[in-house]
Amino acid sequence: MTASIPHFLLERERDRNESTRGGYSAYAAHRARQMALMGDRRGERLAVLGAGNCNDLELSTLAASFRELHLFDLDEEALDGAWRRQNDDVKRACHLHTCDLTGVASFLEAWKAAPPEPLEAQLAAWTKLSAVATACGQFDTVLSSCLLSQVAINLRDYFGIVPALNSALVAAISGHVMLAAALTKPGAAVLVTSDCITSRYPIREEAQARGALNAILHLAAQGAAFPGTDPELVASLLTSAEFSRPELKDAWIWDVGSQSYLVYALEAVRHA
Repeated sequence: MTASIPHFLLERERDRNESTRGGYSAYAAHRARQMALMGDRRGERLAVLGAGNCNDLELSTLAASFRELHLFDLDEEALDGAWRRQNDDVKRACHLHTCDLTGVASFLEAWKAAPPEPLEAQLAAWTKLSAVATACGQFDTVLSSCLLSQVAINLRDYFGIVPALNSALVAAISGHVMLAAALTKPGAAVLVTSDCITSRYPIREEAQARGALNAILHLAAQGAAFPGTDPELVASLLTSAEFSRPELKDAWIWDVGSQSYLVYALEAVRHA
């Protein structure tokens, strides 16, 4: 499924994952927040979109709560490495899916040469993603794990600041959120976590003064969020008659080496 994905995107993801492959311990605080969101959720099948190295998840804990763990990512090497680090019981629970989770990857080279209209781009992306949803079925919980910021940065660096960037970014972000929703079975929850604002902005001072969640909302309103990651935008994409009103469940600061990020978690439940 990776043959039609531009070399740039694959290399970017592989480089990012390679740089953090041995960083499981460094993710401890962030991983604890993500696992707390999973709480006592249980079921037959869990989908993790943007699983990568799985540094931000405890797969052994999740395998005790779900019979099947379906891990999705663009980077096959990262998924395979994460799988190999697990014990045999967890390995048996894991199902690895190497695929584009935005729907736009196979179109980027053509779009760079001839920018598409936004609606055209969104329809093209969803045509790709609907095939993923159909092939994989629905899940008891769906977690999109800090993928949106990577999508935004990768597309910006691929296109530069040109008209095609906006069409591709809108198609990718909306398509990904639609995919996460489509994979969620009735009565089940979809969770979207996203790092959205870097420590180039006064995130610690704002979080101390307002709380992390209000700091995100305040700074995002000032234009500080990565394009496509504003929680109000993501909530609007999840808003549907089929789902409960999207709810911001948590927010925190994630320290990654010399960089820090504000992160939020958004949840919606599909009506039974």
